[in-house]
Amino acid sequence: MASYRFCRTDDIALLVDAYNACRGSDCVEPALTVAEFKRDARELGLWASSCMLAFEGTTPIAVLLGAKRGDANRIHRIAVSTRHQRLGHGRHLVESLRQKVAILGPPRLVAEIPAVLDGVCRFFERCGFSPYARFADFVADASLTVDHREAELVSPATVDELLAAGALDASLSLAWERSVASIESRKRDIEGLAIASDERVEALILFRSVADGIEILRLSARRAEPLAALVGALQRRRRGAIVAPKVSPVEIDFAILEALGFRRRSEYIGWAADLAA
Repeated sequence: MASYRFCRTDDIALLVDAYNACRGSDCVEPALTVAEFKRDARELGLWASSCMLAFEGTTPIAVLLGAKRGDANRIHRIAVSTRHQRLGHGRHLVESLRQKVAILGPPRLVAEIPAVLDGVCRFFERCGFSPYARFADFVADASLTVDHREAELVSPATVDELLAAGALDASLSLAWERSVASIESRKRDIEGLAIASDERVEALILFRSVADGIEILRLSARRAEPLAALVGALQRRRRGAIVAPKVSPVEIDFAILEALGFRRRSEYIGWAADLAA
């Protein structure tokens, strides 16, 4: 008979080992290390006491990694070992977290699932979740050509400066990694570029360097021209691919990105259970 329990901070190594053992060779998420778990705890709110393990005897057979913020809880990752799938273990973990969240709050539980994983999406639907948003990865390679006519208007901008200017709207329904809370927790590693008029910030990009290019963590623009100038400034800083993961259409009109030559890649569905309702 399986047993289940929530975890503590001293269970981090066990959680990492259990996740890597249960995830399976076809899992779209990468393997995890203790250092990465602690990084995600700092940057994404991964919370050991929101994580759960299922055991058969002393062997972990399923694991749920949960994150928590002031406005919501997130199912960060979930894995059930191949031999124990379709036996209700994953649903038991999700239901246990739902019950805890309903009592301790905040009463909103979310998950962001690749749209191609129909079975996983149906699993969350059976667990009482409803779709609330769609996100998409965008990528542009080094050969992207952009209009530089507004290049002289581009200025460096920090996360704190953009927050003070009211340019980062915390009310938008964005992917967890692109929320204001995630941006603030990562701001030591984030650079920014912006174009501002006398009235407002007309366009902005927050980004960080990655192994093969640049990752855009937040962007905003009402027109393609100022965004083109910012993308051109990025190209001059570093060659390589420019990726923008899990962008929401409420963050920027997808047509603007596509007009600049960005290609839509993977898509995701945001699922939510609003327990207060």
